Amino acid sequence: MYHHVKKLMYTVNVETPDVRFGNMLLEQFGGANGELAAAMQYTIQGWNCVDDLARRDLLLDIGTEELSHLEVVGALIRLHLKDLKTNREAAEADPLVTIAGGGGVALLNSRGNPWTADYLKITGELDVDLRSNIAAEARAKIVYERLIDHTDDPGTIDTLQFLMTREITHMKAFAAALESIEKPPFSIGRLAPTPVLVDEYFNGSTGDGDEGETDMRGPWSKAYGMHVVESQLTGGAGLSIGKVRGLAGQEERGKQDSTPTTTTAPAREELIGVEGR
Repeated sequence: MYHHVKKLMYTVNVETPDVRFGNMLLEQFGGANGELAAAMQYTIQGWNCVDDLARRDLLLDIGTEELSHLEVVGALIRLHLKDLKTNREAAEADPLVTIAGGGGVALLNSRGNPWTADYLKITGELDVDLRSNIAAEARAKIVYERLIDHTDDPGTIDTLQFLMTREITHMKAFAAALESIEKPPFSIGRLAPTPVLVDEYFNGSTGDGDEGETDMRGPWSKAYGMHVVESQLTGGAGLSIGKVRGLAGQEERGKQDSTPTTTTAPAREELIGVEGR
């Protein structure tokens, strides 16, 4: 059950309306990283989370707050767009909102494209969805930063600062919820990845470029047990399960040759997973 209280979550004041900036603000009303998308994503994830009532409550808490943020953004947009109703020059700056929307808010982004459920990232796997939510909050934070850069109106900046700050709060909550699951970070789903192959970082971007770029090394190529190999795809032939078996066998033989103890080669099923999946 939802209950609406006739008060904004944050008081909105605009001293100098700016129609063009109001159009930019539509990105956070009906855009891919906007408040409606966040509200729908978290709420539906929560409804689907029937086996974890604690994190279900978290998702519904934040999803409901996002609806409050949508109301704040909508109020801010309306104040910036109010001249569309009476000023012809202002109206020409955004004829779609003026004529089709009567100068009010609509579920459009800043380019006039309609909101779509395709924006939502909902998998039904709680850890995967929480990672999507952390990324969504990060993207929204960046959008608010960019909006702040394009206005000088103090009241507008105060409102956007509030909304931007809450994105970080939500990131903290989602991150804590993900950590509290205590699931290994790369244990996604139920099926195990193929051994050996999962630890190979393919050096697939090679040579020296015109802008000074060259092959680089960093923790992304050696952390979590990974190691660099020259890309298996550079010879023009793609990988196959047979080649993966061969790679696994080569690595296992190398381990045996480098140690004085006797080791048992992994079972075929351990090397390639369940064949046919």
